[in-house]
Amino acid sequence: MSTRAFTTFGVASSVVLVIAACGSSGGHGTGTGQDGGGAGASSGAGASSGASSGAGASSGAGASSGASSGDAAGGGVQDAALIDAPAIPASLACTLPFGAVDTSNPTTVVRTCNEATLAAAVKAGGVVTFDCGGPATITLTSALAPPRGMNTTIDGGGVITLDGGGATRILSFSGGGYRTTTTLITLQNLTFQHGYATGTPIPMASAPCSQGFETDAGGGAVWIEDGKLHVVDCTFTDNTGQTPGPDVAGGAIYVDGSLGTTIIGSRFANNTCSNGGAVGSLNSDLAIYTSTMDGNTATGTGQNNTSSMCTTSSTEIGDGGSGGALYMDGGSDGDTTLCGVVMSNNHANALGGAIFRVFDDATHNFNIDVSTFDSNVADGPVGVDGDGPGAGAFYFHNCDLNISDSTISNNSSPGCGALQADGTVLDLTNDTFSGNTATDGIGGAICIFSTGGTLTNCTLANNQALAAPGEDASTYSNYYGAAIFGGNLTVNNTIIANDTTDNPLGRMACAGTTAESGSHDVQWPMTKTVGGGTDTPCVTGIMFANPMLGALANNGGPTLTIAPAAPSVVQIGTNCPATDQTGAARGSPCTIGALEK
Repeated sequence: MSTRAFTTFGVASSVVLVIAACGSSGGHGTGTGQDGGGAGASSGAGASSGASSGAGASSGAGASSGASSGDAAGGGVQDAALIDAPAIPASLACTLPFGAVDTSNPTTVVRTCNEATLAAAVKAGGVVTFDCGGPATITLTSALAPPRGMNTTIDGGGVITLDGGGATRILSFSGGGYRTTTTLITLQNLTFQHGYATGTPIPMASAPCSQGFETDAGGGAVWIEDGKLHVVDCTFTDNTGQTPGPDVAGGAIYVDGSLGTTIIGSRFANNTCSNGGAVGSLNSDLAIYTSTMDGNTATGTGQNNTSSMCTTSSTEIGDGGSGGALYMDGGSDGDTTLCGVVMSNNHANALGGAIFRVFDDATHNFNIDVSTFDSNVADGPVGVDGDGPGAGAFYFHNCDLNISDSTISNNSSPGCGALQADGTVLDLTNDTFSGNTATDGIGGAICIFSTGGTLTNCTLANNQALAAPGEDASTYSNYYGAAIFGGNLTVNNTIIANDTTDNPLGRMACAGTTAESGSHDVQWPMTKTVGGGTDTPCVTGIMFANPMLGALANNGGPTLTIAPAAPSVVQIGTNCPATDQTGAARGSPCTIGALEK
C-alpha cells in the first residue's frame, strides 16, 4: 500500500468525512499589468501563492509561495476544516504527490472578469489568475481551450466560479494524439458548475444495440484527451454529461488517454452522466486524494457489453449506468490510488454505486486507503441481460484490489451489497464492512468470483442478504451469504458477526463452494436467525462466539469503526498489522477485527 504522512479529516453525521474547504484559499499580493500582462502576483484575491486549502495535508505542507509547479513534489494541501475530528496518526494520512502550483508570478491576471477576457488568457497558456475585486461568477457560452504544447494553470483563488449555464462544457483540451502528450492542465481553487457536454450521437441501430452518445459527450465540466490533468482544491456541482451511452462518462470530468490525472482536496456533488456520475476515465492513469464525491449519478441503463446480438461496428449492447461516482474502463500503464476519499450517496442505475473499474489488459493494482464508502446504491444491470447483482459500492473486474484502513457501510444493491469482484484478487486489511445489503440476492457485503484473495483483521458486521419485497424467502434459497459469497479466500484475524438472511434454506453468513481457510477468526451467531438450524462455518475450524460488537461509531481515527466488548473472545490474534484501522498500535496478543481493544 501507499506510504502516508499527516492528514486531517472531519466527522459529520454518521460518516467520517474528509472535509474539503474547496476553493477557500486566497493569497493576496501585488502585481502589475492589465488583463493580458502581469509579471507579478495578482493584487486581488486570485493569486494563491502556492497555498491551497483542502481535506488533507502531507507532512511539511504549507503555504509555500515557492511551491513547485507541474509534476514536481513539494508544497501541499493545507488548512483542512475539522469537525469533531481527533488527532490523526501520521501513519494513517495520505502523502500528496504535489501541492498547488506557485502562482505568485502569473502570465496573465484577469481583471475584466468576463468570458472573452478569460478565454483569451486561457488560450495563451501559462499561469492565469484573477483580480475581480471579490467573488465572481463567469458564465461561458463555449468551452475554454488551453493551447497544445504549453502547460496551463488556472487559479481561482477560492473566489471564482466558472458556470456553463447548463449549455456548454467549461474546459476542453486535446493533445492531438493518444497517451503521448505530457502537456499539463492544472485547475486549482475554482468552482465549476452547470457544465453541459454535447457530443457525437451513436448511429441508430435496432435493439438490443447500444443507443445514445459516443465518448466525446462526457466531461460536463472538463474534458481532457491525450493530456495530463491536475485538480487541486476545486468544487464541481451540477455538471452534466450526456446519457444514454455505453461508454460516455464523467458528469464533471472525463479523461481519455491521459498519461496522468490527479485530483486532490476536491468536492464533487450532484453531477450526472450515463456512466461515472462525477469522474470518467478511459485508458488513463488516475489518482484521487482527500476528496469527496456525494450524490452523483450514473444515469444510463443496462450496463454495456459486446454481443453477437448486435451487428454494428462496436457490437455493443446496453446503454451504461455504471459507476455512480467513478467509472474507469480500459487499460493503463500504472496503478490507481484513492487515499482519504469519501464517496457517499452516489447512485448507479447498473453496476457499482460508487466505483466501476474494468481492466482490458494485464491487471494493475487498484489501491484504496483510509477511505469511506457509505450509502451508495446500484440498481443492477437490468435490461437486455435481465436482473443482476449490482455491486452497491464497488464493481471490479481483472484487478489486484487492495483496500486498507477503510469503512464500507450502508451500501445496497440487488446482489453483492458492497463489493462485487470477478477475475480480481482481493487484499483487504483493517477494513470494516457494516450494514451493507443485498436487497434481492446473494452477498450482503462481498461477492468474490473465481480468483479469491485474503482478508486480514477485518470486521464484517450487520450485513444482510434479503428477499425482494413480496417474495417468500422461506421457500426460495437464493438469498444467502450475508457476509461473503464466493470462495478461494484466506481469512485471518477477522470478525464475522450478525450477518443475516431472511430465509432458512441457504447458508446465512458465508456461502461458497467450500469453507474458507485461515485462522484466529470468530463467527456469530451459530444459529440461523430465521428457521433455526446451525449456520455453516465461514472458515474451517472457526470459533463460534459472541464478540459483543457495538454500533458503527467514531472510535478515533479518520473512519468509523465497530468496537468489540468481549476481550476474551477477540484478543486472540496473531501476526496482526502493526496498527489498527484507526492508526492505534496493536497489542500482544492483538485484537482480531479492524479495531484494537
